[in-house]
Amino acid sequence: MNKNSLKYKWLRLSTLIISFTYLIFSTLLIYFTSLYLRDLEERALDRSLEELQHIYETQPINTISRNDIITSLYDEQTMILYTRSGNIVTTEPTNQLHDLPLDFVPVSDTVITSMETDDGNFLVGRSNIDTMYWNGYLTVIHPLDNYYLIIRTMVLIALIIGFLSILFTSIVSYFFSTQMVKPIRSIANQLKRIEGEGVSERLSLSTDTEETDYMVTSFNNMMDSLEESFNQQKQFVEDASHELRTPLQIIQGHLKLINRWGKNDPKILEESLNISIDELHRINKLVEELLLLTKNNPRQLEEVETVNIIDEINSRVDSMRKIHPDYHFAVEHSHDSIPFKINNHHLEQLLLIFLDNAVKYDTEYKYIITKTEKHNEYFDIIIMDHGIGIPEEDLENVFNRFYRVDKSRSRQQGGNGLGLSIGKKLIENYKGKVWFESEEGNFTKVIIRFPLNEGNS
Repeated sequence: MNKNSLKYKWLRLSTLIISFTYLIFSTLLIYFTSLYLRDLEERALDRSLEELQHIYETQPINTISRNDIITSLYDEQTMILYTRSGNIVTTEPTNQLHDLPLDFVPVSDTVITSMETDDGNFLVGRSNIDTMYWNGYLTVIHPLDNYYLIIRTMVLIALIIGFLSILFTSIVSYFFSTQMVKPIRSIANQLKRIEGEGVSERLSLSTDTEETDYMVTSFNNMMDSLEESFNQQKQFVEDASHELRTPLQIIQGHLKLINRWGKNDPKILEESLNISIDELHRINKLVEELLLLTKNNPRQLEEVETVNIIDEINSRVDSMRKIHPDYHFAVEHSHDSIPFKINNHHLEQLLLIFLDNAVKYDTEYKYIITKTEKHNEYFDIIIMDHGIGIPEEDLENVFNRFYRVDKSRSRQQGGNGLGLSIGKKLIENYKGKVWFESEEGNFTKVIIRFPLNEGNS
């Protein structure tokens, strides 16, 4: 098992947690149990001392029977009666002291101490007897064999239960981690396959787990976006290459024409140079439009000013009237003033893009209407032509780069198919949106909607 795998880490962590928890629990349990049992042993010794002391203090020694002494002793205890000088008077049970290295210790009150020998551990209780019936010392030895047997048994049981618990936990954790990691491993295997086969592949599995199912869904959504971006980039490169190839071939052809016989023919020379210059202008415009689409310019977005949308539209329409005197441009405004914060160059550029687009596709009626409508939270700029219209299946694609509805007339109309993409990007930079409404053969209407700036509503 790989030590860096999630499965191994989960198994190790769960085993460590269970082991540590059980160790703390069993240690505390054994410790407090040992305190309780030790207290019981000391109470038993103290009780024997009190009973024996009461016997020797209230009866003459020659009247005390062996049965009275045995009755007062518990749990294999041993009693020793000393004189004041430390001589042993009697012991019960008899001949029980030959293996115990017990020293005579005079005391003034009842004292309980511990004693450890080769034969085991003991509690030793000593008391002073000073009455008319006896003047000396009493000692009771209490063995701790049962106490330590219980503690050792508890430790052994704790070790066995701990081992079995950890083993059981490890087995359960292993199978649980296997089931938990299984969908992730399946995802990883499919990711490796996708890595080799490309962005068109998707994850196709159900894990019955909310988190991993969400991961699969999010990954597939991300791959959809990546595939779309990849295809757009591929199409963009192909279209850009195509758009650049045509003017370059034209320039190359005319340069070859000049090189062959145009040097001595002023008419051919002038015609070829003019065509080459026009194509160079086309290339330059295409490059500028490509650069505008591939970058954001925060500096320009910061250079905004409050402009009157009505005045700017009127100014742009007047310019279009001069450029296209054969067209009729109508203007309709719902308000006299619509202040809006925008870079003036951007506003001029997007108006020209959509007005120029309306002119290109309305070559029969030549009637362009520009409207503004102001509402509570937004305002609309509407530019409508009465040209060829846009087929319904093309409405969703008109803002795509290099896309043209009427491809057969595109070069005659000029432009690179980038104008609407540029206009859409400029509008979105100011949190606006734009869309087309059209009826094929009757009209095309573009609606540009901007949110009103705070304080300008």
